[in-house]
Amino acid sequence: MNISSWESHKKKGMALAAELSVREMISQLKNASKGIKRLSIRPYNWWNECLHGVARAGTATVFPQAICMAATFSSDLLFRTAKMISVEARAKYNESQTKGDYGIYKGLTMWSPNINIYRDPRWGRGQETYGEDPYLTAVLGVAFIKGLQGDDPDYIQTAACAKHFAVHSGPEEQRHSFNAQVSKKDLFETYLPAFKKAVMDGRVCGVMGAYNRVNGECCCASETLIKKLLRNAWGFDGYFVSDCGALCDIVKHHRLASNPIKGAALALNSGCELECGKMFKFLPVSYAVQSVSKDTLRSSAAKLLAVRSSLGMFSENCPYDNIAPEENASPEHEEFAVNMAEKGIVLLENDGILPFQNKGLKFLIVGYNAENDLAYLGNYFGTPTEFVKLRQGIRELNADAEYVQGYSYNAKENTRLQAEACEKARQADVLLVCTGLDCSMEGEEAGELLQGGGGMLGKQGDRQTLELPDVQKELLEKLMGFGKKIVILNFSGGAVDLRPYKKRADAILQCWYPGAKAGRAIANLLFGAVSPSGKLPITFYNSADDLPAFEDYAMKNRTYRYFNGDVQYPFGYGLTYTAFSLTECEIKGLTIRCKVKNTGKMPCDEVLQVYIKQPETAYSNPIRSLIAVSRFALRPEEEKEIQFSLTDKDLYSVNENGDTVFLNGIYTFTVSDGQNITSEPLYFENEEKTAVIEKCPL
Repeated sequence: MNISSWESHKKKGMALAAELSVREMISQLKNASKGIKRLSIRPYNWWNECLHGVARAGTATVFPQAICMAATFSSDLLFRTAKMISVEARAKYNESQTKGDYGIYKGLTMWSPNINIYRDPRWGRGQETYGEDPYLTAVLGVAFIKGLQGDDPDYIQTAACAKHFAVHSGPEEQRHSFNAQVSKKDLFETYLPAFKKAVMDGRVCGVMGAYNRVNGECCCASETLIKKLLRNAWGFDGYFVSDCGALCDIVKHHRLASNPIKGAALALNSGCELECGKMFKFLPVSYAVQSVSKDTLRSSAAKLLAVRSSLGMFSENCPYDNIAPEENASPEHEEFAVNMAEKGIVLLENDGILPFQNKGLKFLIVGYNAENDLAYLGNYFGTPTEFVKLRQGIRELNADAEYVQGYSYNAKENTRLQAEACEKARQADVLLVCTGLDCSMEGEEAGELLQGGGGMLGKQGDRQTLELPDVQKELLEKLMGFGKKIVILNFSGGAVDLRPYKKRADAILQCWYPGAKAGRAIANLLFGAVSPSGKLPITFYNSADDLPAFEDYAMKNRTYRYFNGDVQYPFGYGLTYTAFSLTECEIKGLTIRCKVKNTGKMPCDEVLQVYIKQPETAYSNPIRSLIAVSRFALRPEEEKEIQFSLTDKDLYSVNENGDTVFLNGIYTFTVSDGQNITSEPLYFENEEKTAVIEKCPL
């Protein structure tokens, strides 16, 4: 949608708001907004989700979890995925409208993507993010937003919402009362760049506030974050919504207001236009005691009505109104979801056993996660048309495999299941051992919610350890005693400790939560129909003990950008079934050129990553930072010239005051694929004096 069209929708919103009474205005500021028949405003529920497919609204394509999509390192693939999701959301909305169904999860305002930084592997919701790097998160987030919102000049297809603004990544157990204390440097260098890009490059329609406080201010009632930064500094003119129930925290947990009347007023006056929750029901009293003004109520309602107008809700000629129910979970979308899993799954180890050359081997699939719905879905998912799990995926390739569950969190069952697995293992040629977690072990306030034993690893969806569950470790040790070929397929949304098996397993695949039909993708990877090409968007640490306290939001010794210790697998790492060469790598000005050749025997996607190390300063800059990525396909013996055109902005850093600066000195660049090639250092010198490019807006 172009800017002039958005201005027209804003005028429409203001015109409608001008016709509303105070109570009617307030009725529009809640996620379940009331209809106003005399103005042809239908009831509308703002709450919908589409993290990796339309969620909680019946049948939909279940794409790989966000962290798996991030492992593609491809903005193009994220954009295409979001376009498909947006089509399905429209199809559902159009059908619901014909039935007069205005309920929850039936709207076009999608509360996605989650662009928080996955700063600590213990955070259960890290699976919802695009990883630990601010550049990658920003690039993928903007692509997802643009895919959701569409490219029509006059209307948006669905309205994206970037969340959770602004500093939020656990602990989940404390999220309703937690105060994230963060320096200006970390704030503007790590936690905010993705949100800034979402607003200024993605033109995102909505921003959702986090539950917690940041440096003492509640995120959903922060004049600093919402007004000074989001509105004034970045020019955001969409809508701001609270996370669900977050405004109650202002009074109950944060204790920034003495009663709900004052709490509701504080949030609205700070710039929160829409509440998901029950606090805004006190706004009539807030207005009566003059804690909020009619102008503030009207401007808030106008923003929300403008968004609805931009979605075509007050128009007869919206081009998206004809998207039919048949578009939902279409064969094209389902196939693409499998393709996304193929490109996002990461090969961590391989002694040459993969890809399997002999489909006649006797395969045994071991482990509950091979058949566990939640291990394929992750969290925030829709209802798949069907599952294609690992055993079925293998059978579709004219191979066969027997399945045994292998373990249980129930001690009595576990003894029997382990014995059965061991007996079957003795008769097999290759063991495909499915390990890891699911969203009962890591997720949003998961804890003990979904499985009796699943929550044993942590509290409220976070983890206390990176280790596999004990029953899985016990089984692995027994299976490795039989001398069989073993391939570990690990399902998880974050890092787990695989060190005991790195040299003992013949191969390890990090499958993430790969989507409803990803058994087909995994089988294709195992048997070489495609080569793995995913790269880790997070660091696999050796142990959580190597990290600062979970509650510590300082970036020192966190993520690959600041961590100095040894790791299992580094950020950007991922093996393939082929090899690449990098030649003629050079820098002229700020343009990096190199030639990449597939020197192996299989076609494969290559993922080139450009890292920068900034000049030394009195304050601590990252060890290195990702600043550019290119993903492309190469056939065997094919060579391509790849060019990265950088600008001064790619070199900017953030000082201790939160200022954006251009440093005097030598910048060092390296080009890597996270597998077998890394360039020699390339250098660029800024001979000008260090200059402040942008003063900290706070």
